[in-house]
Amino acid sequence: MGIVFGYIFLGLSLSAPIGPINAAQLDAGIKKGFWHSWLIGLGAMTADIVYMLMVYMASCILLIFPSCKPFYGYLAASFSFIRV
Repeated sequence: MGIVFGYIFLGLSLSAPIGPINAAQLDAGIKKGFWHSWLIGLGAMTADIVYMLMVYMASCILLIFPSCKPFYGYLAASFSFIRV
């Protein structure tokens, strides 16, 4: 049973790596407190949302052109063959 918990712990540790934003949040949280750390996370989340909207808008614009539609079809078909 100990091996199972070891693999569960390994999976959890690999699924949540410490990136630069998490490191900045930890640093700010230790030095300045919760609210500074929370604002860093809020800023990172806002940047991610803006980036997602930019990608969405660009892909919508590209779908207007008929020459780009086959590319999206091939891309979608290639993702359907990927096994997880």
